[in-house]
Amino acid sequence: MPNNTNSEEDESTTPGSSLHGSSILLDANSTKRKSAFLPYRPQTTVLTNLQRGNTEATFCPVEVSLSFHERAGQGEITEEQVKAELTRQQSIDFKDSAGFTPLHWAASYGQLVAAQLLVAAGANVNSEAPDFVTPLLLAAAGGHNEIVRFLIEHGAKITHMDIMGNTALMYAAAGNHPHTCNELLAKDLDFSATNENGETAYVLAVEHGAHLAQTLLEQYMTAILTSKNFGS
Repeated sequence: MPNNTNSEEDESTTPGSSLHGSSILLDANSTKRKSAFLPYRPQTTVLTNLQRGNTEATFCPVEVSLSFHERAGQGEITEEQVKAELTRQQSIDFKDSAGFTPLHWAASYGQLVAAQLLVAAGANVNSEAPDFVTPLLLAAAGGHNEIVRFLIEHGAKITHMDIMGNTALMYAAAGNHPHTCNELLAKDLDFSATNENGETAYVLAVEHGAHLAQTLLEQYMTAILTSKNFGS
């Protein structure tokens, strides 16, 4: 199986930075779901085990069968398979039972080639899954900076917010992904933007113990202040 080669590997792992440990907070006075770092992730036990290498290399009469969405998340799709799927579906953005497109799966699991094949086939880079989650938010949450760059280059809205007002930069900061933060900051984002809880990307980095992201954001703030001082 292919390894995830475009994720950031120089970061420490922090509680809450694993998408497999995703949680959803509920407002005490309503049933509206609120993202709680990190967002919903398209996943199945079979796919998780395949990527972790937990499947035994033994002869087995039962063949593991993955859906097209799961194969996109595993990076096991080809141009021919994408074309074949298009003959069966009205759009390459057809959603699974949880509301995710194949591109959501590819972005979430860090599969750049799969993402490129899907976008080339017409996949909507701004397609929304539950809680307004887009492929860009999932890529940022996982620290897949090359996919973040690719999606932005193909029209992904960098200021898009999920149901709680969290942006890609906030997800990258909370997940301790400095390279992804840098990729997003290079687009002159509003660094002071806040979510519904009044939290900025920097505040989230501090709250989640995301030290590498926190340092990067502090350097960014210092550079801005220095630039303003010299300009005055």
